Amino acid sequence: MDKILILDKPSGITSHDCCDEVKEILNVEKAGHAGTLDIGVTGVLVIALDEATKLLRLFSGLPKEYVGEAILHEDVDIEKLNQIINEKFLGKIKQVPPKRSRVKREEREREIFDFKILKKEGRRFSFQVSCQAGTYIRKLIDDLGKELNIIANMTKLRRMKQGPFVIDEAITLDKLKENSLIDLIDAVKRLKTPIISINSKQEEDLRKGRFLIAEDKKEGFFVTINKNKVVALVQVEDNLVKPERVLN
Repeated sequence: MDKILILDKPSGITSHDCCDEVKEILNVEKAGHAGTLDIGVTGVLVIALDEATKLLRLFSGLPKEYVGEAILHEDVDIEKLNQIINEKFLGKIKQVPPKRSRVKREEREREIFDFKILKKEGRRFSFQVSCQAGTYIRKLIDDLGKELNIIANMTKLRRMKQGPFVIDEAITLDKLKENSLIDLIDAVKRLKTPIISINSKQEEDLRKGRFLIAEDKKEGFFVTINKNKVVALVQVEDNLVKPERVLN
C-alpha cells in the first residue's frame, strides 16, 4: 500500500504514535510522517505508507500554514501588535530552536510568508501564520512577546496546510479507511515535483544501481515514472541520473 495519507492529527498523541495507530488500522508494515506536530497540536499530518516512505523528503520541506491562539501577560493594543509583526516578523527571521527540540540549538534563518492577527479580545488573540518548513510557531509567539518586552504564550495551534495538502481533505483516525488514501503518483503530481518518464530497460538499470544519461535535464531531484508507477527518487548531477531511493 504505497500511498499517502493526510491525517487530521488529534491533540494528546504524538506524531509517532499516530503513525503506529495508522499501521494498525490499515495493516501496513511502515508509516512515516513528514513533519512532527507537538503532542498538543492538531491538524494536517502527512503520512507516507510502506514504499512511499522512501519519498518522505519531498513532503517534509513543504511550506506550512497554521492558525492558533495566544495570550499576552500584559495588554497591548492591536495597532502596536500589528506594527511589531510587520516590522520584525515578516520575511526572513532568525530563530533559535526551543530547548526541548531535537535539533541542535543554533540560530537559523526561516521565512515567514504571512503573519496576521485574526481577532483580539483583551490579552488574548488568534492568529494565522504561513511559513517555511522548520519554523517553530511557539517560539515565534515567544519572540513576539520579547519584542514587546512582555511574556507571550501560545495556547493553541492547528496546522491547516502543508504544501498542497489542506485540512479539508484530512481524515481523523476514527474515520480512516483505505479509500481515504492518495495514490503516490497523484501526490507527487500535486507537489509539482519534476518527473522523468522512463522505459522498462531504464527502470531495470535504476533498480540495479546504474546511472542513466540525463539528456539535458537541470540538476536536482526528480521522480522517475514508468507505466504510471513511481519507480525511484533520483538526483540529476553531472549529466547523469543517479538513483537515491528505489521503490520495490
